Amino acid sequence: MEPHDPSASTSATTDSDAEAVASRYMEEIAARLLPPAEPEPARSGVPEAELDSTTAASLEKFMASLKEHLQLEPGVWESASTPSALSAPASASSTVSAAPEAPGPAPAPRERAHTLSEEEHRQRTSEVVREHMRQEAQGASVAVPVMTKIKCLHASVAQKSYGSEKRFLCPPPLVQVTGTLRHAPQSPLLLMQVQGEDGDSFSGEQMAALDEAQQARFSELHVTGTGKAKCFRLQLHLLTPREGAGPTKRLRLGNSESAAVRGASWASFDSAPIGIISKPSKRIAKARNVSAHITKDASVSLFNRINSQTYRTKYLCAQDGRLSAQSRSWTAFRLVLLSRRAASGPRDAVDESVLTYGSVVVLVDPESGAATDPLVLCKVDRGRIYPPVDGPSMLDDEDLSAWGAVTQMQKVALMRFVPSSEGWTIDPHAPRTYLCAGPPPHEAGAVRVGEAAEEAHVLPLTFSPARPAAWEPNQAPLDEAEDAFCWTLVSISHFEYAFIDVDMLGLQSPPASMGLALTPFPLVTTMPYYDAPTHKLAMTVQNFFYVRESAALQTPREAQAAMRAAGVPLASLEVWLGPLGPLALASAPGPSSDEAEIAVQLPPLRAFLDARLDRDRTATQCTLPLLFVRGHDSTIYHSGRHILCQDLVAVVRAAGDPGAAQALQKLNVGLGEPAGAHELPPGSVWTLRVV
Repeated sequence: MEPHDPSASTSATTDSDAEAVASRYMEEIAARLLPPAEPEPARSGVPEAELDSTTAASLEKFMASLKEHLQLEPGVWESASTPSALSAPASASSTVSAAPEAPGPAPAPRERAHTLSEEEHRQRTSEVVREHMRQEAQGASVAVPVMTKIKCLHASVAQKSYGSEKRFLCPPPLVQVTGTLRHAPQSPLLLMQVQGEDGDSFSGEQMAALDEAQQARFSELHVTGTGKAKCFRLQLHLLTPREGAGPTKRLRLGNSESAAVRGASWASFDSAPIGIISKPSKRIAKARNVSAHITKDASVSLFNRINSQTYRTKYLCAQDGRLSAQSRSWTAFRLVLLSRRAASGPRDAVDESVLTYGSVVVLVDPESGAATDPLVLCKVDRGRIYPPVDGPSMLDDEDLSAWGAVTQMQKVALMRFVPSSEGWTIDPHAPRTYLCAGPPPHEAGAVRVGEAAEEAHVLPLTFSPARPAAWEPNQAPLDEAEDAFCWTLVSISHFEYAFIDVDMLGLQSPPASMGLALTPFPLVTTMPYYDAPTHKLAMTVQNFFYVRESAALQTPREAQAAMRAAGVPLASLEVWLGPLGPLALASAPGPSSDEAEIAVQLPPLRAFLDARLDRDRTATQCTLPLLFVRGHDSTIYHSGRHILCQDLVAVVRAAGDPGAAQALQKLNVGLGEPAGAHELPPGSVWTLRVV
């Protein structure tokens, strides 16, 4: 059938008649294609089986042409009366899509999976929390955790991008997911945005999908248009997957107001502020600028770059218990300080927690336990490596000093530690070898990275000697700083959120239209304070109130807007301690701001001990998670805090000091009657604290 040409009729059609013309042509096409059917009380939005893919493709092509000829506004086109039978099947629409698109809004309003009575809600929440506690006790042996954890690792600082250049975030932000997410049959899409200091502007965004290891990397994010901004945030969105969507490797969204964020986002998470630096400092960082320093016991990432080329960047990585340099993966190593250079002048007068050149460290992978040999941090500047060897040469020039504080994004060389007879000092006459990403370029027969027929994505780590640089006899030794020996050092931060999407539990294939927005996520902004005389717990919580109506909980954006609207009824979250709850609010603040100061009445100590998993053992301590629960759909949010209840007498006696245990019993310094301590066996001294 040839599609009707609307050009003749539309030439005389006004804007006010556009919708009627569109409706008339669509009804005409429906009448020609579809056989008459008996009227139904409620017409389904699912297309008839007789409407094959060829017909659906023709219809879609005609409707696109009609829209172009009529030049309808998007709102008019969407409001046109479209017969439900003309909706193309998902398989058909995906075959005619010319390019992958961003996920669109859910086709139907999202509602909660079921409605529970107050008692059913309390009982189910308690059961789910107990199951989570059992899984936590089992550790890594749990196949599918009840609680979902979303963790994002990222650099603590980033460099500005100027003009058309793009200085991508190094290392690229890495998202790790444990547990299950919604839409299990189809992996959800993740959108990460670079949010400006003002909270409204976005200078970059990228989409990615979770891989088989439940990880996603965002390698093309950069900071632009910051002006005088000193920080930014990363904002992570979980998007509803779109059926038939193509690969997302190169997929980009146009702007922050995209339909994907407005309609398909069901959870969003923000990082803490991330500092912006113009370029790494080559001078010794001043003691007052501690934020620019690398601190001991911090998590760090190291990457190597040949000829300053981005595509030849390799990250220090631990995989299967082995260390290597990789271009597609990176590891956040924990710095273990073995020896710190003692202060020898004003340049070393920094906080003792700050890492200094000349320190001996070990890099440990917290996941596998893989560790490097003891390494000495060496300064790199002007193409030279400055081994931290005591000598008369460079102590008066701070720019060339081999000592001082290590700052963010500085290049360092990692020299294998060879101890001298004086302990942790460096033997100036011992051979010096440095951690090298692959074979050093100056060695005969060495293959340079990128010159092979296939790009080498994984390089072995070796210790190789550097070529000595020219230096005077009265100077300390210098070495040539070849690219393979130079590692850029940056500290790593992370943000982590844990929750239990109770409505989704037990559903093998939840539809895309099910489930309310998960966020805004409640955050404890101050350390909870326990008041022993009243047995109450006080804290400050952000996003403690939410909108009761489910229509306002479709996306995080809509929920935030509804919470700020005047006259909208708000409900408060419930506070639980493990399976105990909801706890009574001792103070009920009004939703006057984003943060609420709340106080809850804690249950007696007997209830704490009865909530333990190992109730067969003698009660000596109990740890319960501090949780928030959204009563509308029983969604459980982990605060990241726990309440620890301990018998000090049992703890001291277990440590092998019965005399101190008897002294504690006589002092009677534990919790009193308000906490219900008098109901417990005599001879115990109970305390309660937040961890």
